[in-house]
Amino acid sequence: MRAVAVRKTGGKPELMELPEPRPAPGEMLVELTAASVNPIDMAIAAGAFEGRMPHVYPLVLGVDGAGRVAEVGEGVSGLGPGDVVHGQFLRAPLGNGTFADYAVVTEFPDGGALQRVPDGMPAEIAAALPTAGMTALGALEAMGLREGQSILVVGATGGVGVFAVQLAAAKGAEVIATARPDADRWIRQLGAARTADYTVGGVAEQVRRTHPGGVDAVLDLTRDPARFGEYAGLVRDGGAAVSVSLTASPELLASERIAVSNFMMADKPDLLARITAEASSGRIRVPVHRTITLDRVPEALTGNAAGGARGKTTVRI
Repeated sequence: MRAVAVRKTGGKPELMELPEPRPAPGEMLVELTAASVNPIDMAIAAGAFEGRMPHVYPLVLGVDGAGRVAEVGEGVSGLGPGDVVHGQFLRAPLGNGTFADYAVVTEFPDGGALQRVPDGMPAEIAAALPTAGMTALGALEAMGLREGQSILVVGATGGVGVFAVQLAAAKGAEVIATARPDADRWIRQLGAARTADYTVGGVAEQVRRTHPGGVDAVLDLTRDPARFGEYAGLVRDGGAAVSVSLTASPELLASERIAVSNFMMADKPDLLARITAEASSGRIRVPVHRTITLDRVPEALTGNAAGGARGKTTVRI
C-alpha cells in the first residue's frame, strides 16, 4: 500500500510502498478515503512522543482520518465491514497512521476516538474534524468561557483556531483573532469581532489599545513560551489563559491572579461526538483551505510546520 512515513526519528517524510496491515483481535482494518494534516504529525516524526509511547518504523504519519471498515479482528462487535468511520486514530504503537491506503485501529482507541460518520457528511469534512475540533471544544470548556466575555485567540486562522473562533462566538463571546491582513475578512466571517495583525507589530500592544482593561481569556495555539507570557499579561484578574502547546511556564501555572493551564485533551469520544454534531447540524463550518493527494503530503507537512495556515488541509486518498 501507499503510505507517507519516516524511516527513523527526525527523518524526512516520504511516500513509500509498505505491506498492507492486518487486523489482530480487537482491531479493525480501515480503508481510508481521506485524512487531514495537523501540527502533531510533524511532532510525532520529530520524536515528541519518544519514551511516552512505543513506536514502529517505518512510522506511518497522520492521526486524523475517515474511511470504510474493510475487515475486523476477533472480538470487535460494535462496528463491522462496510461501516463508514472517522476519528483520531492515535494509538500505541505510533506508526499506524492515516496517511496511507489502510490503517489498523482498535474499536476504542486508547489514545484517540472513533465513531461512525453522520449520513451525508463528506469524507474530507469528517477527516478534518477530529483533532482540531476536539482541541478547540475542550480548551474553551476548560477555561469556562461565558457569554459576554472577551477572548483573544492566537493562531486563529489555523486548524484549531478556526473552530475555536466559531465556538467562542457561538457562546456569545467577543472574539479577538490574530490574522494577516489578507485573512481579516475571512476570519471575521467565521465570528471574530476584531483582529490583531501579527505581521505589523506586537499583538499584545494592539489588544491593549482596544481593551485597556484587559480581556477575560486567552487561547494560545502557537509555540512561543515568551509570547504566551505576554498574552497572559493581558488577562484581567480572575480570567484564564490556556496554551494548547504546553508553553505555560511553572511560574505562570502558579499564578493566583488568573487561571493558567496547559491544555491536555480528555474524554475524546465525547468531544468527537459533540464537535461532529456541531458540524453536521451546520452550527459551525469546517473550513477546508485545500485538498491534496497523498503524494503531496510530505510537502504539506513542511508547509504546515512553517505556519500561516488558513483552515484545514485535507488529503484525498
